[in-house]
Amino acid sequence: MSEQSAPVGSSENPSDAILTVPNIITFARLALIPVFLWLALGKNNIGAAWVVGFVLGSTDWIDGRVARRFNQVSKFGAAIDPFFDRLAVAAAAWVIIAKDLAPLWTVIVVLVRDGLLLAMLPLISARGIPRPAVTQVGKSGSFGVMWAFGLFIGAGAFNPPLEWVRVLAWIAFIPGIILSYMAAVDYARTVLVSLRAGRGSAQAG
Repeated sequence: MSEQSAPVGSSENPSDAILTVPNIITFARLALIPVFLWLALGKNNIGAAWVVGFVLGSTDWIDGRVARRFNQVSKFGAAIDPFFDRLAVAAAAWVIIAKDLAPLWTVIVVLVRDGLLLAMLPLISARGIPRPAVTQVGKSGSFGVMWAFGLFIGAGAFNPPLEWVRVLAWIAFIPGIILSYMAAVDYARTVLVSLRAGRGSAQAG
C-alpha cells in the first residue's frame, strides 16, 4: 500500500494531530517522571520510586500499540516517543548515580550514546534532513537499558540489595546497550547518506 492510499494515521501516513489517545498516554507517562524523581531523591523511598518506574517501563509499548491499532499514528507522537525514552533513562540514571546503585560506567556509556544522537539533531535540522525513523533495534535497545536501570534500582530498594535482581539487570543491560549502539551507528549512517545526497544534488544544481 502506498503512502498516498494509506489511511491518515497509519504508520505509512502519520497525521498532524497532537491530542490523540496514544499521545495523551505518553503525556501521562511523562508526568510520572517527576513523581519518580521526587520519591527516589526527595522522599528517599526507593521502593515506591521503583514501583512508579516499573509502570513507566512496562507501559512503554502501550502508546505505540494503540496508535497502530486505531490508526492514530502522528508525526508528533513519533517525535516525542524517543524523546520520552531518553528522558526516562536520564531520570533513572540520575537516581542510580545519586544512590550508587550500579557502576558509574554503565550510566556513562548510555548518556554518551544519547548525547551523540542529540548532538546530531541541530545538524540535520539545519540541513533540512528528516530525523531517522526509530528502528526496532533501537527500540529494543532502549527497552533493555530501561529495564536494566529499573532492575538496578529495584535491587537497591532492599537492604541488603538483592543480588539476583542485579544479575537480571546485567542480563538486560548488556544486550540492551549493544543494540543501542548498533542503532546509533545505523542512525549516523542514514544521516551521512542524506548529507552526501544533499551535497550531490546541490552540486548538480
